[in-house]
Amino acid sequence: MSLTSRYIAPLLVSAGAAAIAVAPIGAADPALPTPGSEDASATISDLEARGYDVQVQYTNGLPDVDLNQCWVNTINTADAAAGGLRTVYIDVECPK
Repeated sequence: MSLTSRYIAPLLVSAGAAAIAVAPIGAADPALPTPGSEDASATISDLEARGYDVQVQYTNGLPDVDLNQCWVNTINTADAAAGGLRTVYIDVECPK
């Protein structure tokens, strides 16, 4: 066994193991929008684009304004099922 192959083989094995260990991180769902970072309409669109069924809960009654004038207080994915239809609940507040 040559000196070069003695050092290259373990290096290749280590690189392969590192690639496998990092793979699940790359396959994870993209981060959800942050509550309050955009208007409620944009947040709903973002979540639907990621495959969520969005259920809106109004914190101060039905609004008299468009959703683009409202904001999201919380995003709850606790009941979201793995695979299939995933439901997310958002609390929306609007100006009176």
